[in-house]
Amino acid sequence: MSENWGINQTHFYRLKIEGKNSFSLKYKNSDIFVKSDRDIKKQVEKILAENYDKIEEYISANPHFAESLVPLPEDDTAPEIAKKMFRAAKTAGVGPMAAVAGAIAEEIYIGLKKPPFLIVENGGDIFLSAKKDVLCGIFSSTKFDKFALKIKKSFMPCGISSSSSKIGHSLSFGKAVLATVISKSGAAADAFATALANKIQSGKMLKKAVEETGRKKEVIGCFAILDEKIAISGDIEFLNA
Repeated sequence: MSENWGINQTHFYRLKIEGKNSFSLKYKNSDIFVKSDRDIKKQVEKILAENYDKIEEYISANPHFAESLVPLPEDDTAPEIAKKMFRAAKTAGVGPMAAVAGAIAEEIYIGLKKPPFLIVENGGDIFLSAKKDVLCGIFSSTKFDKFALKIKKSFMPCGISSSSSKIGHSLSFGKAVLATVISKSGAAADAFATALANKIQSGKMLKKAVEETGRKKEVIGCFAILDEKIAISGDIEFLNA
């Protein structure tokens, strides 16, 4: 059996996975959705606030961390979550804030002592833990929406992040309708999804950009959609939704 849910940069899909022990939570500019097999809302509230505040305080003292669109040298004085963002940004070739949503999602998983079943969705960037395969719906307003992305239990826990020039509020310099990356690291999934989307400026670049991303050691698998065309690399499997 598989769990079924959807990924995108908007929030309408949250309605598809609401149920017992699921909730949305806002803290300052953060808006997350969580689903678990137990009541963890108060714990998540605390973990989210602590990590958000650590990043906010670091940015206050180091504004270039938030402003840079390119990797920065790692700062030994930074909080651990910021260090993870520095590292993910360096491997993907983007600015540290490209990894923020995925990093926070993973920190919630870690802070909860790594529960066996957990979905944390932060602006379309997800950290997932489950004991069985999970099917992720694709929302791209293309013909590929009839398929679902299979996340194998052997991948988990893992991050699943998407970037788009059409959907949501993420900054993208490319033209991809959707670029999605799976990684064991939430921060890396987020950073590489941003980098992949940025690279896709035309149909000719679609396959090359996806293949280059798929060869990265941090990436389990990835795909991107542009003009009703899709390119896939790594350990990726699609099923009929």
